[in-house]
Amino acid sequence: MRKVFVFAAFCLVATLGLMVSSCGKEEEPIAPVVDDTTADTIPVTPENTPTIIGVWHMIEATQDVQGNVVDMINFYGENFCLTFMEDGTLITSDGINDTQMQWTLEGNQLGFIQAPGAPAVMYELRELTDERLVIVNGVGTGIETTMIFERK
Repeated sequence: MRKVFVFAAFCLVATLGLMVSSCGKEEEPIAPVVDDTTADTIPVTPENTPTIIGVWHMIEATQDVQGNVVDMINFYGENFCLTFMEDGTLITSDGINDTQMQWTLEGNQLGFIQAPGAPAVMYELRELTDERLVIVNGVGTGIETTMIFERK
């Protein structure tokens, strides 16, 4: 009986030791391998890649309903702006009212999450430069809204 107790105690101590060792600090991310053979090409770095982060003022908005194009700038207002923050916060403003929501960007798919748990309203990112942003909602539905912004 004593041998069984000692063996069980030993197993318990060994198991606790493994559990404690797994609670250490998180592993460091693996650094990318730099290939010196491509030194003659221009690398894409955060410094020369346009970012959506910042304040964007709407300069044009149109809605195409099966070939019938309508100017939508009055719907949004002449002072309509989008402010994208690094933490995923998006503020929409018409110059009087501000609305806070969240944004996501995966590839060319830009999502506006208007309320926690709500599905994102999706936009296709058509153009992003240092000074110009073009997004389209409703791609392929027959009712497409195109919004063009310039950096403020």
